[in-house]
Amino acid sequence: MPLKRITFSGRLGVTESAEVWKTVARGLVCMVLDIVITLTISIVLFYMFAGGPFRYAVSPYERPIPCNDDSIKQPFKQNTVRMKHLLAVALGTPFFIICFVEALVYRNSEGPNKLANYFVTSTLLYLKYELTFALCVFLMEYLKCTVGRLRPHFLEACQPDWSRMDCTGRDSIPASETYCMNPDVHRVRTARTSFPSGHTAAAFHVLLFLGLYLTRMARITGIPSIYKTRNVLLVIFSIWTAFTAITRVTDYWHYPTDVLGVFSIPLLCCFEHALLLSHLGGIALALFCVLPTFGWQWRTYEDVYGPRQLERRRPHFE
Repeated sequence: MPLKRITFSGRLGVTESAEVWKTVARGLVCMVLDIVITLTISIVLFYMFAGGPFRYAVSPYERPIPCNDDSIKQPFKQNTVRMKHLLAVALGTPFFIICFVEALVYRNSEGPNKLANYFVTSTLLYLKYELTFALCVFLMEYLKCTVGRLRPHFLEACQPDWSRMDCTGRDSIPASETYCMNPDVHRVRTARTSFPSGHTAAAFHVLLFLGLYLTRMARITGIPSIYKTRNVLLVIFSIWTAFTAITRVTDYWHYPTDVLGVFSIPLLCCFEHALLLSHLGGIALALFCVLPTFGWQWRTYEDVYGPRQLERRRPHFE
């Protein structure tokens, strides 16, 4: 496990202090350090790539503005699902769910250094989730800039200067002849990044991870509480994912195809299926599939209990 060798938490499971409070304190400190460092690096790299406090490293492909296209004349509306709410759910809830499920597994098992190994397992699994989520975000931003599809509210975001632009007898206006009067450069830039939907990808990424993790952990461990947790959470997150996807269209930030086409990207981050590349216009994404993935994990007894150095205490029945 490479993460175990390069993280603070990875060094915790070697020994366990005789005093419980020392093990807990050390585990929490290492957990916080690893998560904060990973998030900080991911955020800095994202802003260097996509803008924010830095200059944009990659600019969207500037498509010509089509003349007489009603699909880009929709009004601008604020997001129903705000970015801060999306990130709180996508990054916050998996952490607490992982900690809760792993606590149930360790509580109902036997093994050495259980408390120390609990912090190691929980932290490394969440870091792995963070990295695949960051992969999805970077991949999403790259595709947005490569495709450069105009959002449904593009004209309102751009506020074209029609006194300098003429659609007479033309199908479209080249980017070199496009003049946007909106002083908000960021809004104009994002108006050119409709495909694919980042909100939908993030929401579906959470749902896919939880579906794999909770379903397989419940089946292998047989712990009733994990079954109940799975049944409740998967319903909640399915509804939340559908709500997020629908509001992206009703808020005029995306077309239905932006939302539907995005579902293949989280699949690429969680499974090693290069055939899905065909749904993304042939962009070479296979390299990203060699990164640590979840598709092959938690399938057998050894997959669950072996890395955790545990033995199931007693059988459980649903």
